[in-house]
Amino acid sequence: MPDLTALLARPVGEGYPTEYLTARVRGRRARLVAGALRTGTEAAMPADRARRRMRQEFRWAYGQMNREMRAVFAPLFLWFELGTILTCLRFRRGGDRDGADAALSASLLAPAVRQALTGGQGPPEAAAALGALLADLDARLRDLGTLYRDQGGRMLEQRLATLFLERMGELPLHPLVAAFFRALTDVQNLVTLAKQIRWDLREPRSFIRGGTIAPERLERARDKGTGAGLAALLASLPGMGPLPADTATPGPLLLRWLTGRMRALGRDPLGPGPILDYLWRCAVEARNLGLICRFGEAEDELRGELIR
Repeated sequence: MPDLTALLARPVGEGYPTEYLTARVRGRRARLVAGALRTGTEAAMPADRARRRMRQEFRWAYGQMNREMRAVFAPLFLWFELGTILTCLRFRRGGDRDGADAALSASLLAPAVRQALTGGQGPPEAAAALGALLADLDARLRDLGTLYRDQGGRMLEQRLATLFLERMGELPLHPLVAAFFRALTDVQNLVTLAKQIRWDLREPRSFIRGGTIAPERLERARDKGTGAGLAALLASLPGMGPLPADTATPGPLLLRWLTGRMRALGRDPLGPGPILDYLWRCAVEARNLGLICRFGEAEDELRGELIR
């Protein structure tokens, strides 16, 4: 098992017992739930500011954890920091080194990863330095610099996210965190399936291994070219409930399903489930606040996109 905490900042101190942290998280979760009931423009917040606030909360939680819990949740924190990494690389592609620096505000990434993203002559060098640091996680990530030079930034982003999720499916993670990544992989794959059916695409190896739905089943549903196969796979997810009439764009539906799964895991009074639930709620709040800012008073659009 690679030490994923090495890719994250090292907090000051040894943290607190898990029982103490769980009690504190329950209090913060209650306040978060109360705030999430707001949907008007008074709750609006630009997406970048909402993500920064989420990262600040993640830094607080990570700093409160003891060494064992940091190791348990490091994969989850790294998944959310993947968005930070990709944002930095996009700024570098545009020649905006200052933007890359700003994107790292409140980030949990280790100093060496930050330096890789902001140093070097340009994006290929930054990608190569990043790949060298991620090679312990998956040896295939060592070639990120070459991938960037040969196929560009968009292919690098897709490859990095795919390999990360597949690797999480292979590692002996804590059962709760493993359940999160299985569900997340299902979400990613079903969103991809819906897009390929809608746009009549047949891209090879486009589905990620590690979810509860095998890529072969997803490919068969795609090859049928109708929404019936997609709907059947959506209905097969545990706890999905009745499907809406239109499942052509299932992103929000799947995120609501994933939120329900995290809440169910968060009810375990003896383990770190409440911590997992709280971290996911922070991510959902960041998404919702950004959407409120984007749509304003357009209640119909908000109703379809907000996650509760």
